[in-house]
Amino acid sequence: MIQANLVHTIINRPESIEGNKLSFRTGQVFQGKVLKLFPNQTAEVQVGSQKVIAQLEIPLSAGERYWFQVQQGEGQVHLKVLTEGRGTGNANLEGLLKQFSIPETKTSMALLRFFLSEQLPITKESISIANSLFQGKTMTKEDLEAIKQLITRELPLSKTTFDAVRSTIKSPSFHAVMATFKNELDALETLPQAGTRLKETIVPYIQTGKEKLSAEVLRETIRGWTQTKDPFTSQQALKALQQLGFLPIENEQNILQQAAKRITGLTEERAQVQLPGMDQTAKQVSALLAAGRTEDVSSVLKNWVGSIIKDSHVSNQTIKQLFHLLSPKLDSATFDEAVASLVSKDGIDANKTLNKEVTQHLQAVLSQVDREPVEEFKSLLKSGIQTLGLSHESESLDMIKGKVSDEGARVENVKSLLIQLLNEDIPSKVKDSAEALLNRLTGIQLMSSDTTPVQQIVMQIPLVLMNKQTDLTIQWNGRKDANGKIDPSYCRVLFYLDLEHMNETIIDMQIQNRIMKITIINDHDNIKHLSIPFLASLKDSLQTLDYQLSNVSFQTQADRAVVQTKKAAIPSPLTSSYSGVDIKI
Repeated sequence: MIQANLVHTIINRPESIEGNKLSFRTGQVFQGKVLKLFPNQTAEVQVGSQKVIAQLEIPLSAGERYWFQVQQGEGQVHLKVLTEGRGTGNANLEGLLKQFSIPETKTSMALLRFFLSEQLPITKESISIANSLFQGKTMTKEDLEAIKQLITRELPLSKTTFDAVRSTIKSPSFHAVMATFKNELDALETLPQAGTRLKETIVPYIQTGKEKLSAEVLRETIRGWTQTKDPFTSQQALKALQQLGFLPIENEQNILQQAAKRITGLTEERAQVQLPGMDQTAKQVSALLAAGRTEDVSSVLKNWVGSIIKDSHVSNQTIKQLFHLLSPKLDSATFDEAVASLVSKDGIDANKTLNKEVTQHLQAVLSQVDREPVEEFKSLLKSGIQTLGLSHESESLDMIKGKVSDEGARVENVKSLLIQLLNEDIPSKVKDSAEALLNRLTGIQLMSSDTTPVQQIVMQIPLVLMNKQTDLTIQWNGRKDANGKIDPSYCRVLFYLDLEHMNETIIDMQIQNRIMKITIINDHDNIKHLSIPFLASLKDSLQTLDYQLSNVSFQTQADRAVVQTKKAAIPSPLTSSYSGVDIKI
């Protein structure tokens, strides 16, 4: 599945418009093989897939491998031969660890082998820090991949950056991480102010139209039951909830009295259900029962249920837990079936407990559920970077520099709110979920390199498209113009989506001098035929933006893999042999 490991796919094979150039940094250690010896104490040395011409200051043997360490120097790169690292095998690795004064362990040996196999630059610091990250834990393939990404992208190697990048590799989808966090917030007895604002901010990114509607209908129906000003409406709403299967068909007093016993006793039901204000309500009910005021218990329970429903952002998960408390025999499947009935058009029309204005409002919302929310999608896409906090640090820096005059005008973003929440006294489960989401955001930020003049940006935004919850992942490769701004005339953009009917889809958009070529990668049999009616409209729309569409082609993922393999087989000019003295050994 693309979405299961999407960012990993992008960052593992970045298709930038520039090649990877050989670079040497002071202290870096690498293994090279002397290929040929030439007159005047020069030799051809292979380093990874590249070949360089070296000036020798000490005799070396052709065909042998050596460990070289980059030394400080001006002009040519100066390399020191580490004789203890000469040769191959475990003895070779042990000699290098000895040079670094790093204990020889299973982890340190595995790390060194990984660095060699991936042709990563080796330094004492990088091996030492990487080794410290895995003290007392098993090292996985995903862990090694995170280390690789940090080093190849020249990012600081630390536990913080490692955790952030690791969160983007074979982890749950962005949407799942965000949904898990919201569920943890829903279960809190008391919610800090930052938590309340977080719920309000992330709901548009994870809630489908049908979920939004079902929560709205349920809130209105439960509100009708719990309100005390109109007993007739209350009884009608209770009857509707019972007929739909949300509550048992029995006396209201009995339903509430049984729920009171469940939240006051240390029962399995209470352990499984965590609702806002439940503990406080349990204490109040216990006091009433101890005082013999059983007639007031139902009123307290009913008011508590109404207080939960007052939250306009209450989730279906919270409502499901509430009904589980009121009706323990209501399982998840029955609840979902009842919701589906309630939010259908016939269900709304038949629900006489809702007043005319509410019914008309819900019918209007329902009519939009099965339509693509184009404007909402565009709004979320445009605001996603800022709202999620993917530009949090740069915005904070602008404020410090005085580029943002009014701090109140800044949009409050998810990342800043997460940082605030983590400074609060919150349960460990909520803290773990908050840290997982914060790591995901930071990991996506770290995957976007901003080098001059070439840029590679990876961005991921959870979205809801026609009731399908998915992650939109974008990889942008391009350059800056003379003013340091993104040049829209020369770039490459890849969009990755997992769609409800088209499934895994990649759109590869390449732009040269504002001439656009689009490749759509999808395994659907009729994708080309289905797309033909829209191509003319696409071309006209692009022309209004001053882009010329030259071609739209279609590939399957298997075709794409063949093309990538052929590209990899073609030697790059950057990896071919060249003349001239590059380094001094």
